[in-house]
Amino acid sequence: MIKSLAPLLLWVLTLPALAIGAESGAVPDFSGLWMPARGDNRVKGFPRGNAPYSDWARKLVEEFTASYDPDRDEPPFFCIPPGMPGSMAMGAPFPLEVIQRPQDITMFFEGYFQYRKIYLDGYPRPEPVLPTRMGYSVGHWEGDTLVVSTSHLAERTMGTSILSEKASIQERITLETDPEGKRKLVDRIVVNDPVAFMAAIEMTGIWEWSPETPILEYVCTEEIYQQHLQRVLEDRPE
Repeated sequence: MIKSLAPLLLWVLTLPALAIGAESGAVPDFSGLWMPARGDNRVKGFPRGNAPYSDWARKLVEEFTASYDPDRDEPPFFCIPPGMPGSMAMGAPFPLEVIQRPQDITMFFEGYFQYRKIYLDGYPRPEPVLPTRMGYSVGHWEGDTLVVSTSHLAERTMGTSILSEKASIQERITLETDPEGKRKLVDRIVVNDPVAFMAAIEMTGIWEWSPETPILEYVCTEEIYQQHLQRVLEDRPE
């Protein structure tokens, strides 16, 4: 009887190891260098100018477009970091480096020299301190999909990409392969902001594997943007 139970006992004892192996095998590795996809696979970002704005946000957008040109004077054109969600779905030709560990995922963006941390469930993490452009991101794995929730986003009232401090962002990030065999990091993003929008905004960021593209230095200062806005107002005809 004892001998006949031996295989069953061995199976029970190995269950934890099997579970760990299955879990680790289900988690893809996002680490490495990525470039925004181009052409037909280009990112689908913030719907500039035609988002479902609330009255508060629409007034801000109308005030901006009455004085400035959205195709020339948007804040990111003059060294103001876009933060989230634009950094993941803006499509500018700057690489992203991802460093993945069990407890967190770190992202370095060449554009605007931005830095993002996603803290993963099950590990100690710091509490959010102040609202920032990148916000505070916490994630967990659902199979091979990284699900991320971002809060504590800084309010943005200049330009057409308006956000309030009530905004939150949900992401589902997957590692995919296209028909040509190219690896892609696909980020499906949903932005909710009960103050700025009447409905959720959906966008998708697509990044292509680019291991030979290094992160270079990107120097920026907000003073450049303030000087530009001042010149625009001074040059306007009376």
